[in-house]
Amino acid sequence: MALFPKQIVRGVLLGAVAFYPGTVLAADAITLTLGGRIKEFFTVADQDQAPGEDLGAASMFNDVRLSAEGKTALDNGISIRSYIRVFAVGRENVDVDEAYIDVVTTFGRVRIGEKAGINASTIGDPIPQAFLTVDDEIIGDGVKARTAITLRDAFTFKRFTGNALGVSYQSPELFGIKVGVAYHPTPTPAVGPIDGRLGPHNAFDFTAGYEGDFDGGTYRLAGGYFHLAPRTPGLGPIVRDGVEAWNMSAGATYGGWELGAAYMRVLPQNGLNEEDWTLGALYGIGPFQISADYRVASRRVSLLTTARERVDRAMLQGAYKLGPGISVGVGGFYATQRDVVGTSWDSGGVLSGLKIGF
Repeated sequence: MALFPKQIVRGVLLGAVAFYPGTVLAADAITLTLGGRIKEFFTVADQDQAPGEDLGAASMFNDVRLSAEGKTALDNGISIRSYIRVFAVGRENVDVDEAYIDVVTTFGRVRIGEKAGINASTIGDPIPQAFLTVDDEIIGDGVKARTAITLRDAFTFKRFTGNALGVSYQSPELFGIKVGVAYHPTPTPAVGPIDGRLGPHNAFDFTAGYEGDFDGGTYRLAGGYFHLAPRTPGLGPIVRDGVEAWNMSAGATYGGWELGAAYMRVLPQNGLNEEDWTLGALYGIGPFQISADYRVASRRVSLLTTARERVDRAMLQGAYKLGPGISVGVGGFYATQRDVVGTSWDSGGVLSGLKIGF
């Protein structure tokens, strides 16, 4: 049986049309596009070890996903798009990466389903990288964590909700400005009635972005606010697991150069506040790209002390485009982690890889 039968995508699209009030007919035939990506990475790292540990120097990672997209346009100008992307290589119990429907009108876009919120969609990659992307947290996976600091999706609100079920709205662009809101009943994969006593709920984020240009280049600005309601007191102890956060990002291109920076402040109800920032630069000429970036993340370890966990990382990357959708790359990194008792853990290494998109 085919992984993405055309009948499934067609059925999803027709189901979406059925919920639209009034009689509408598809002006265009439903088109189906299949795609995917394959990424293979190899890393060699030297890192500090605790007594009794024997951490191997070499690691391998891969990311293989397949996708299907169906589109149609109605005779009233509304377009409908359905999209599904799945992990082709097992990721524990996770199979579906994204699955959602877009309804696009002159008044904006409504997205319903399993997808990161509008903040992640607006900001995208916070800093330019020659080879890796925001999805490729290879260093964080390859180096043993010594802190509780979140490295994956560290600069967008996707870190709180992942691809949990939700709905979002994004306005059409007006004078370069787009605004959007997203709502997730729960930040977990749960479906059905949500019992607010058992976990945090009602995740909401608001984001605005602006894109403009100047003589010889472009620039972009974005920022947002996030709120996650805590679980409500029940018969047991009160758990302070609500979260507020805000972030901002900026970037510019000029000639073959691209610059970017981002900042995130996380204010959980438990008081263990966190601050993260990053900046990076990229230069590209023909099929070659080279980039350098630096990030810092720090988190309060206790309400009883001012001590903070901290992660610092510097990285240099290079990539060469072999052909449409195919690139190879290499990178080097150095990272320092300071744990809750103030011990410093150093690590450094190199990575290489091949990426194919189709």
